[in-house]
Amino acid sequence: MEENYQTLHDFVLDPSFCDWVLGRDGDAAAYWQTYLKANPDKSKLIEQAKTLVFAMGQNTGSDWAASEKAEVWTQIQSRITAQPEFSHDNTEGTVHRLRPAAWRVASRVAASLTALVVLSIALYYLMQRGQGETIRYATQYGEVKSVLLPDGSEVTLNANSSLSFKKSWYAESTREVTLKGEAFFKVTHQQNDQKFKVKLADTVFIEVLGTQFTATKRPHDTKVVLNEGKVEFSVAKKGLLGFFQETVAQETLSPGEAVAFAAQKTGEGKLVKSTVQHPEIYNAFQYNKLMFADAPLTDVARVLEDVYGFKVTFSNRELMSRRYTGSVPLDKVEVLFVALEKLFHLKISQQGNQLDFS
Repeated sequence: MEENYQTLHDFVLDPSFCDWVLGRDGDAAAYWQTYLKANPDKSKLIEQAKTLVFAMGQNTGSDWAASEKAEVWTQIQSRITAQPEFSHDNTEGTVHRLRPAAWRVASRVAASLTALVVLSIALYYLMQRGQGETIRYATQYGEVKSVLLPDGSEVTLNANSSLSFKKSWYAESTREVTLKGEAFFKVTHQQNDQKFKVKLADTVFIEVLGTQFTATKRPHDTKVVLNEGKVEFSVAKKGLLGFFQETVAQETLSPGEAVAFAAQKTGEGKLVKSTVQHPEIYNAFQYNKLMFADAPLTDVARVLEDVYGFKVTFSNRELMSRRYTGSVPLDKVEVLFVALEKLFHLKISQQGNQLDFS
């Protein structure tokens, strides 16, 4: 039984291989165990072939004629998404019909591959459900909250933010949380180098081992500012059926650096990396402070909207470019109003949650 197995279909269409996978032949099992030890470079290909054989069950290999095999795989490769009744070549008047026997086998394999995709989707949902209930923490406007995660990592949620994660975390899987709003993370490093992932959007992730950073996911701002350690900020695009993702942009940060996600009109986005002079400004909320360093008043207005729920307008539009540096208690926003009025000789009018700078 000496064969030169190079491709996936070399294995799947071999009756002995199928018998081994399906447990139908003890002699085949001995051969393939020996083959696997002698050819470790083929292990990944063999695992893929085993998955396919399991999915197709009894409809593999042993009842296929050798002449059918080549034609079957030609049809699978070129017609897996659409199986026409016949095909034409480039010579006018020439029609090549697919033989009935091969057509039945090709249809059977195509159906099996479809079943494999459906099975993968079902398993995905079962694994998600099997992880148990979702834990969610949230803060109101003007509120800051500390959260201790199952692995001992600490998260400080800024106002108007939420953090969610599965109740059960396993040592062999990535620790993952979903953030909306803003939070400061102190991630504990695990002995097995277990990864920690912060999901900011369906295709936007921060991945770390053990570090400290501020992550932001606001309607107008998606970024990460690193204080300690190292993180990777990545953007992906969804692939087949939305379950498989391909990384399209990635940046690795060192302490004192920031990366922002800039959405594009095409629906995709790019990452913009920069150096931050005062990273402590971005996590000042954990110390009950608001800090600004040479920030335009438009940025101050955005903080008032994100953290306190105000709607800010500028009757005097010249004020929008004025820049402010200072620090005030987070739970005493009126101190900020007084500071701005005195510093810029402006008036802040408030009606409910409406603020006007004039």
